Amino acid sequence: MVVLRCPCHEGAQLWGELWWTGGEYRWVFFDDDRRSETYAEEVERCPACGRRLERKEMARV
Repeated sequence: MVVLRCPCHEGAQLWGELWWTGGEYRWVFFDDDRRSETYAEEVERCPACGRRLERKEMARV
Protein backbone atom coordinates (compact mmCIF):
# COMPACT_ATOMS: atom_id res chain seq x y z
CA MET A 1 0.00 0.00 0.00
CA VAL A 2 1.19 3.51 -0.80
CA VAL A 3 -0.36 6.91 -0.08
CA LEU A 4 -0.60 9.05 -3.23
CA ARG A 5 -1.95 12.29 -4.62
CA CYS A 6 -3.20 13.21 -8.11
CA PRO A 7 -0.88 15.54 -10.09
CA CYS A 8 -3.53 18.28 -9.76
CA HIS A 9 -2.61 18.44 -6.02
CA GLU A 10 -6.20 19.53 -5.32
CA GLY A 11 -7.51 16.03 -4.85
CA ALA A 12 -7.94 14.15 -1.67
CA GLN A 13 -5.30 11.81 -0.43
CA LEU A 14 -5.61 8.37 -2.03
CA TRP A 15 -4.11 5.02 -1.28
CA GLY A 16 -3.01 2.59 -3.93
CA GLU A 17 -2.53 -1.14 -3.84
CA LEU A 18 -0.97 -3.40 -6.44
CA TRP A 19 -3.40 -6.28 -7.08
CA TRP A 20 -3.04 -9.44 -9.13
CA THR A 21 -6.19 -9.69 -11.26
CA GLY A 22 -6.94 -11.27 -14.60
CA GLY A 23 -3.45 -12.74 -14.88
CA GLU A 24 -1.66 -9.40 -14.43
CA TYR A 25 -0.79 -6.79 -11.83
CA ARG A 26 -2.75 -3.55 -11.77
CA TRP A 27 -2.93 -0.56 -9.47
CA VAL A 28 -6.18 -0.07 -7.56
CA PHE A 29 -6.85 3.30 -5.90
CA PHE A 30 -9.08 4.16 -2.95
CA ASP A 31 -10.31 7.54 -1.68
CA ASP A 32 -8.75 8.29 1.73
CA ASP A 33 -10.59 11.55 2.53
CA ARG A 34 -13.10 10.96 5.33
CA ARG A 35 -15.13 14.00 4.18
CA SER A 36 -15.58 12.63 0.66
CA GLU A 37 -18.69 10.86 -0.64
CA THR A 38 -16.42 8.12 -2.02
CA TYR A 39 -14.38 7.61 1.18
CA ALA A 40 -12.80 4.13 1.28
CA GLU A 41 -14.29 3.28 -2.12
CA GLU A 42 -12.31 2.24 -5.17
CA VAL A 43 -11.90 5.20 -7.54
CA GLU A 44 -10.59 5.38 -11.10
CA ARG A 45 -10.67 9.17 -11.35
CA CYS A 46 -9.47 11.95 -9.06
CA PRO A 47 -12.41 13.08 -6.89
CA ALA A 48 -11.32 16.73 -7.32
CA CYS A 49 -10.40 17.16 -11.00
CA GLY A 50 -11.83 14.02 -12.64
CA ARG A 51 -8.50 12.99 -14.19
CA ARG A 52 -8.05 9.25 -14.75
CA LEU A 53 -5.63 7.97 -12.12
CA GLU A 54 -2.35 6.52 -13.43
CA ARG A 55 0.29 5.43 -10.90
CA LYS A 56 3.21 6.78 -12.94
CA GLU A 57 1.70 10.29 -12.85
CA MET A 58 0.86 10.37 -9.14
CA ALA A 59 3.04 11.78 -6.35
CA ARG A 60 3.80 10.00 -3.09
CA VAL A 61 2.57 11.72 0.05
